[in-house]
Order: sequence, then C-alpha cells, then structure tokens
Amino acid sequence: MKCSKCGFENSENAIFCEKCDWKLGETYIPEMRVNKSIFNYVTLIVGIAAAALAFFESTYMVGTILGAIGLILGGYSFNVPRLMNAENKNVLMLMSGIGMILSVFAFIYGIYQMVA
Repeated sequence: MKCSKCGFENSENAIFCEKCDWKLGETYIPEMRVNKSIFNYVTLIVGIAAAALAFFESTYMVGTILGAIGLILGGYSFNVPRLMNAENKNVLMLMSGIGMILSVFAFIYGIYQMVA
C-alpha cells in the first residue's frame, strides 16, 4: 500500500507507513505555510494610517477605528517573531511596537475628539 504522505510503498498488511509513520488509508493534506511576519508590516501600516487619519476633523472616526484594529493586531503580531524564531525578529518586533504606539495615540486622540 502506497503512503499518501511520503509515497513510500508499504506491505499490504501495514497500518502505519514504515518510513514516516503516517496512518495508511488516510488522505494526507499538506498544511499551508503562511509567512506570518506579514502581520508586523500590516501593524505598522495600520498604525501610520490611523495616526494620519486621527488628526483630521473629517476622518478622526476612521483613525479611531483603525487605531483599535492596530492595537488588536499589534498584540498578536508583536509575539509572532518570537514564536516563529525569525532571524530578523528584533526588526519585526520594533515595527509592531511602532505600529502599536501610533495606534494608541490615534485611538486616544480620536476618543478625545469625540468627547470634545
């Protein structure tokens, strides 16, 4: 029986693949590899956009909303480089940190404009 994961030809009475230990008879669906460092770039871009929009009277609501999104996204993306052991993790964490700081300023200033 041929293994659906590695293609190794096993004996007919085998339950698991002798090469990769995959359970024979089950279809193997390879997991997609996603470059998770994209979240760091997006956090920085959202932070910059939120800060830029929050200081204009006509777009401060959009800046406030983007600031909230940047805070949520930044909380996740700040830890991504540490979890995936990226080689440039300090740069990615710095990008997320700057994006989060800009998002905080945009969110607070947007709330201030709503109240005032």
